[in-house]
Formats: sequence, C-alpha cells, structure tokens
Amino acid sequence: MKHVGVVIVLALAFAAHGGSKAEGADMSGKTRFDGMKIRDSRPRIWLDDGRVAWLKKKMAGKSAGEVRTECGSSTEGLALAYLITGDARTGREAVQKVLEGSGRAGKASVATGAIVYDWCYPLLSGEEKKTIRDRAIPWCKGAMKNGRNWRSFHNGLYSTAVPVSFAAIAFSGDDPFSDEAFAFLNPEWEDVLRTFENVFPDGAWGEGFDYNRHVSYDAMRYFLALKTATGEDFIADSLHLRNTVYYIMYCTKPNGLVIPEKDCDFPFVGEWERDAMLMLASEYRIGCAQHYLDHCPSEEFAPAGRNKWKDVLWYDPALAEADPAALPASRIFRDDGLVIARSGWGWDSPQARSRETWMAFRCGRYYGDHAHYDNNSFEIYCKGELAIDSGRYDDDWGMEQDPKEIAKSQFFNYYQRTIAHNCVLVYDPNEKLEMDVLNDGGQSELLRINGLRNVPEDYDQGAFPSEEGKKGTCDWRTNPGRWDTGEIIAYKATEDFTYVCGDATRSYSDTKVRSFLRQFVFVQPNVFVVFDRVVSTKPEFKKTWLLHTVDEPVQAPDGAYYEAKYGEGRLVFMPLLPEKRTITKTGGPGNEFLVGGIHYACGPNASSGRKADLNRGELPGGWRIEESPADPAAEDYFLNVILVTQADSTEKPYVNLSKVDDREVALTVTSGKSNVAQMTFAKGDRPGLKLKIDRGVPPRRGSDGKARMGEVIFEGRISNGIELEQGRP
Repeated sequence: MKHVGVVIVLALAFAAHGGSKAEGADMSGKTRFDGMKIRDSRPRIWLDDGRVAWLKKKMAGKSAGEVRTECGSSTEGLALAYLITGDARTGREAVQKVLEGSGRAGKASVATGAIVYDWCYPLLSGEEKKTIRDRAIPWCKGAMKNGRNWRSFHNGLYSTAVPVSFAAIAFSGDDPFSDEAFAFLNPEWEDVLRTFENVFPDGAWGEGFDYNRHVSYDAMRYFLALKTATGEDFIADSLHLRNTVYYIMYCTKPNGLVIPEKDCDFPFVGEWERDAMLMLASEYRIGCAQHYLDHCPSEEFAPAGRNKWKDVLWYDPALAEADPAALPASRIFRDDGLVIARSGWGWDSPQARSRETWMAFRCGRYYGDHAHYDNNSFEIYCKGELAIDSGRYDDDWGMEQDPKEIAKSQFFNYYQRTIAHNCVLVYDPNEKLEMDVLNDGGQSELLRINGLRNVPEDYDQGAFPSEEGKKGTCDWRTNPGRWDTGEIIAYKATEDFTYVCGDATRSYSDTKVRSFLRQFVFVQPNVFVVFDRVVSTKPEFKKTWLLHTVDEPVQAPDGAYYEAKYGEGRLVFMPLLPEKRTITKTGGPGNEFLVGGIHYACGPNASSGRKADLNRGELPGGWRIEESPADPAAEDYFLNVILVTQADSTEKPYVNLSKVDDREVALTVTSGKSNVAQMTFAKGDRPGLKLKIDRGVPPRRGSDGKARMGEVIFEGRISNGIELEQGRP
C-alpha cells in the first residue's frame, strides 16, 4: 500500500543527549528549529505584548475581582489574571501556590511552575526563581534521559515534552539548561512534525481518539508557546493540526460521546476537546470549530470552573461561526483508514435525542500499542449505541510479557481482539497467537513478534533504543509496508450515500486467509448494506460474521430478521447470504466476553485483577450475533442489511435479492423512511458496486408491495480508488 502524503526527506540534527537515546546518532543534519531564538522580554508562553494587549481589551470594563473570577481559581488562572490586571496580590498568590507545592516535581507541576515563572516574572525574587528552577530542572533532565518516552508515534513523548519545553522557554536566559534542553528537544519535535506531515496529514491519530488527547493537543500547546516566545510560526501549514478540528467533529456523536475506537476509557467530549478547539479555532480561524465551542451541549465540555483561564486566553468572540451543515456528510481520514459519516449535525438536548445517524468504518495500518485488531469493522449509532465496539479498556499494560497474567486479561484476550468488533473471524484450531493470547479466530497479534516489540516508534530519527539493541529498526520511513495490514481501496460519498471498501487480507495469518474484502454502503439516513468476500486456505476453517449489541437481539416471529434496542434507538439486522447459514447469539450475564469457552470480565469485576468502575460513556456491551455458513467452503460471501430507527418503530427493510450468480449479487432495499436503493456487487477478487438510488416523493409502495420509484438521485458504477468528498475543507 502507498503511504499517505508526500515523504519529505530531510536530515536530522542530533545534539549531545547526555545518555539519551540519541547518543551516538548522526549529528550532521539540521532541523527547522535551528537558529530560533527565545526573546528576552516576557511573557513568552502563549503571550506576547500584542496578545496581552488583546486580553486587556477583551476584559475592558471588568474589575480586578471580576477578571479573577473569569480566569478561575487555578494557579495558571491567577497568574493570567495578574497579567491582565496588574494586581500583584493575585500574582503573588499564584507564585505562592507554586512555591508551596509538593517538593517532588512531576509533569503537571513542572509545566505550571514554568508558566508562573514566565507570567509572574516581575514578582519573583532571585531566590524564588532559583527555587522553581532547582525543582524543575532535575526532573526535566531525568525525563530527557528516559529513552522510552521519546518516540513520535507514542503519546508518552508529547506529555513529557510539553513540561520540558515550557521549562526551556521560561528559563531561557536564566539558566544554561535551556540551551541543553533545546538541543535535545529540537530533533524530537522535528520528528513529530515529520510524523504529522507524512503519516497523519488528514488529522487522525494512530493510537485512536482518546490518546490523541495526549498527542495533537499537547503538540498545539507547545507550538503555540513557541510561536509567541520566538515570533516564528512552525505550524501555519500543518495539515495534521488543522485537520484535527475535523477529526474531533466527525468523531463526536450526537449524544456527546466520541468514537471508542482503539484503547479508550473516556469516550466522551470533555475539557480536552474544549482546550483543543479553543487553540485550533484561534490559530487557524476555523469557523466550524467556533460553532462547536458555542453549541456542544456536553456537560463535561463546558468551561471548566477553575480552569476558565483557557477560555479567557484563547476564545475569540470576533471569530464568526460556520454552520457544520455545510460540511460533507462523510469524511475519510486516510492516515488511519477511517471513514465517518452522519445524517446531520444535530445534538441531543435535555428534551429529546437527536434523530441523526452516525457511523464509522475502519480498515488501515497497524500503529501498535493502543491499536486493535479490527480492520473492516464498523459502528452504528442512532438515538443510542446500536452496533458497538464491545469490551472495556482495563489498562492491563505491564502484563504483556507475562503469560500467566495475560491469560486472565479481558483487555488482551477480548477487548483488543477481533472478536470484540463487528468484523469476521476465521478459525484455524492450530493457530498460535503472539503473547499467548487466546485464539479467537481473528487477526494476527502484532504488538510483539518473536517476543520483540513490532510497532513504529519514530519517523526517521534512527536512534530509538529498540529491544534487540539495534537503533532505527522501528523507524517508519525506513520500513515501508511493514505495518500495512489493511487498506481502504475504494471510497465515494455524497450527501445521499457513503460507499467504502476495505481490504483486510493482510490483517490475518496468510496460513488461514487468502482474502477478506468488505464493501460497506450507508444509504442516508438509516440503511446499511454489508457485503463480504472471505476466502480461507482450507474449507474447514470456520468463518464467523459478528454483530455486537448492548442488549439481547430478538428474532422476528418469521425468522427473517433480528432487532436490538438501546436507549431510544433500534437496529434491525436482516441476513441474506450465505443462503445456508447458522446464526447463534452469545451473551447475557457471565457470557458477555466469552472467548473459546473462557469467561472474561471487565471493569469492577475485571478478571485480570485491575478492577475499576466504568467511566461515563463506557459501554462494554453484552451480546453478539454470530453468523456462519452451514457448509464448509474455501470461498464464502456474506450479505447483510441493517436498518436503524427510533425504538418504538416497527419498520423493517424490504429487500429483494434479485440475483446471485458466479459474477455478481444484486438486491433492492427500501423502507418507509428511506430511499430506494438498487445495488449490484461484483464477486471475485475485484470488488465493485453499481448503485442506483431513487428518492420516493415520499418513498411509497403499491398494492403489490413493490417500491414505486421517484427521482433518481444517483446512478453509476463505483470503481476502486478514493474520491475525496465535494466541499471537503
């Protein structure tokens, strides 16, 4: 598969890292940060004279007490209130909070101490400045020597680099540590920007939405601080950071929850997203980010009481909103192999749930650590979570080299595995997965191969201290194709439909799977058709098509479909192929996370011993439908139709499977509230779709039960290839 974006081959600079991972690396290169200079005047972090003047104008007419209330009671809030008002008592209170804080430095205290040092500099005595530096610098130097933290594909770099970087900015001119720190940091941040530019330009992040909170959001914090400290803008043209706005927006569901893709234990919109949107809207002047800030109703998204200083610092009331209704209904994030589509941009309110449908489909590369083995999986939301990612992030990290501990882990044996997703299993009883996780019949375990980590670490530094002792063995640029396990090979979307085709063949062991192609069609606003071709190396390897729901699916009296409800939503699942099939339900108390006869548990009852209550929005699920061919064959086709409605509806899809032969499968799908869609899927190893959508005015049926056609809103053959959405910003 081709890498996304244009690979810019630049040499890197590695200054002496004092025992860090870059020791002994090539020192001949340069970074874009070479020659930058931290200005002498203060404040520097996020503020300069112009920005302070803007803040004073913004707060004009308010008393010092009112400004203090606006900024909140946090240490940073007090320091910002001092900068705006000049009230020394407020500034000294911020200083005292830093000085009286724990003598043991950590990430948060170092970052806060650096901000107060910079913002309240005129109020600090020489001894107080030295006290803050003497507490922060040893921690920073220790962090710089911890090579495991410094890898651009892992969130640990960003959460560690921000406090070190803030300290370097704040202490510049007062301590030689700053020069040492920037010599270390510049190659790291260079590698970060290359990772963003060359791997993730569409704005997604390989560790998932939850962990992006510790990556792109922290990167924004640093680069905005660097901009005001140096006068240089290093991210003006960053597609990744600009597109983070759309990653946040599309990944947010109408109920204020977010995509739970990959490891995710806080699947709701919160203060993280507010911080990010404040910075992104201010920096890139994106109107729909302003709209999100002004209208997202999630309680956790509201300006955080003690941290309201962030709204004071970044929110610009002069930035005009842009209605997200002007955005495409669907968006592909090619960097993560992720497609998200929605029927509208409405939010739930206290009075009623939004009627909008939201869906996600993923088939992409393996990025390690927090990734799941879920290529060609999908999720669907409509007035409630209906087709879900199941399981729970019990955070069992640290067990991965202990087979006895892994054997207990729902996290490693279920949550990350294919069996927990709306995907396909191909069961080879002799397959042995890495790390001794249970054989679920799913995709290959890739975190370790032959006991060694197999994940991308840096973009192209060539210095990461890999477990086998060879530097650069996990650099992205020098390992083309190594982590290419899945690929979206076709994508087309309009306001009326989304079509995506994923090839997940390489996600499975080649000793059991020759091909897994999934064609997925979403016809607005509530119909889904899923067509799969699965070819195994042996006919006897059982194939299982999975659909996960929260509550138990109930079979219709005529056996033609199943329905499952959750919240105010309802899902109708109608299986069509294979013609001879078995369908079973697994779930209920004690069986929610059943794998190979072993019953796992999560959350407060976690079988691994790491017990913790569920966080808001976590929904491990309780049931799954398992659909398999009744007769063994090497090549099998699955065709399933899904309709979503409000919970009290009795609506079902009307389906006419008009053709099934060696070359293609044709069907017509309609319902009382949807378009009439005629689809013809190509069979074999060259997937394709011929699609015709008629809009009934409204959709209606004759006395014979057949759909009466209305206006043709789309008709054509969709070939392989990615066609970006019209109107994509």
